[in-house]
Amino acid sequence: MHNSPAGAALAPISRREQIKALGIASLGGMLEYFEFIIFVFLTPQISAHFSSPDMPEWLRVMQTLGIFAAGFLIRPIGGILMAQLGDLVGRKRIFTLTLGLMAGPTLAIGLLPGYADIGIWAPLLLLLCRLLQGIALGGELPGAISFVSEQVSGKRVAFALGILASTVCLGSLGGSLVVSSLARVLGPEAMIEYGWRIPFLLGGVFGLLSVYLRRFTHETPVFEAMKQRLMLSERAPFAILIEGHRFNLLSAMVLAASTTVVAAATQQFPITLFVTMKDLPMAEVAGVQTLLIAFTMVGNVLGGMLVSWQVASLRNTYIAAQLVTMCALFWGFGQDNVAGLLLPAMVLGVSGGCAMGLSLTLLARAFPAQLRYTGLATCYNIPIAIFGGTALIILTYLSRFSAAHAALYPAFFCVLSIGAAILLWPRRYTISPFDQNDPDANPATAQYRIEGASRVH
Repeated sequence: MHNSPAGAALAPISRREQIKALGIASLGGMLEYFEFIIFVFLTPQISAHFSSPDMPEWLRVMQTLGIFAAGFLIRPIGGILMAQLGDLVGRKRIFTLTLGLMAGPTLAIGLLPGYADIGIWAPLLLLLCRLLQGIALGGELPGAISFVSEQVSGKRVAFALGILASTVCLGSLGGSLVVSSLARVLGPEAMIEYGWRIPFLLGGVFGLLSVYLRRFTHETPVFEAMKQRLMLSERAPFAILIEGHRFNLLSAMVLAASTTVVAAATQQFPITLFVTMKDLPMAEVAGVQTLLIAFTMVGNVLGGMLVSWQVASLRNTYIAAQLVTMCALFWGFGQDNVAGLLLPAMVLGVSGGCAMGLSLTLLARAFPAQLRYTGLATCYNIPIAIFGGTALIILTYLSRFSAAHAALYPAFFCVLSIGAAILLWPRRYTISPFDQNDPDANPATAQYRIEGASRVH
């Protein structure tokens, strides 16, 4: 195998191994969004526990949200550092390390003493935990995309990555369900005293169990083959990415930014728009939002099925999904009663979920296998750091004029992402440089090699 040609096909992976790899990889994405949701939902309890009692309530909340945001700001740095190691030493080892770095601090947050016990050290330790989580989170989902796409490969990639995307939504639903159930059972006083710790402890234990399970996965055959055939880079992958792949990187960042903004507009902003501004009942709007997330999961899988079963092409299905999402945004935001929200929410969930799931496949194909982890971490984390923290602020400001103004913001990113997908498609890469049967293979990039990589003799 060491002396086989670079284009020689790899031995097929069994269906059982593919399912195992997908299942174990999905656990990290679930934990990432589980932790995101519980921190947001438990902000009042966390701020009461980790802030000085002499601070005004609004300042306590702002301090806690600032600590939360710090984890997002460090994500690009942590993600790029972790991903470069993943492109040089292997997906599995770094992929497991990022999950451990995420699970440990999540568990620690549930055990930290409060301001009343250790004073200013309490918020500082919370900040340290968030920074460690941010470093890990930057490499987790990009690692999962690289790992799953290279384990499955071929025509099933879109379907597998659609399932991966759906488990991210499952983490959000799980976090929401755990917090709301605890609040209902324990009551407000117990939640402030100790109940807020329980979701973090559950998430930490779940994450550590996931780290253990990742021991039973194997390195991706694509990476192993590149390593054995001396096709890996001898230089920093990020430097090569910036030097020779700027167009694909910028296009991929637009795709990731669109997913980030649309997710904020559909899964976070509706409470502000329909409850705070339109005075609709909180419980009923929350129910519609849960319905939307459930249909998003359906869309994640449906889009992957359409592409993997070759009913429609990856590019055209993504474009169609974004066009429907644009229309559904204006339709949904324009409703003034809960009954009118139901159908737009279902349509928006399916179309937005379809676009979200397929965007993962487009991102995976935006970079050659030798740079995939680094490219994904860069194009994914920078838009999240920029747009993930500002989307709600911009949407809230625009909604002061009208609901249609608010819908314009995510719709604008949908338009940009359609253009990016069209421009990126002729420059796409094959998931595996050894796969001769990739339905979306691109002859123009099939023989890509890194300048400076070791050559096969």
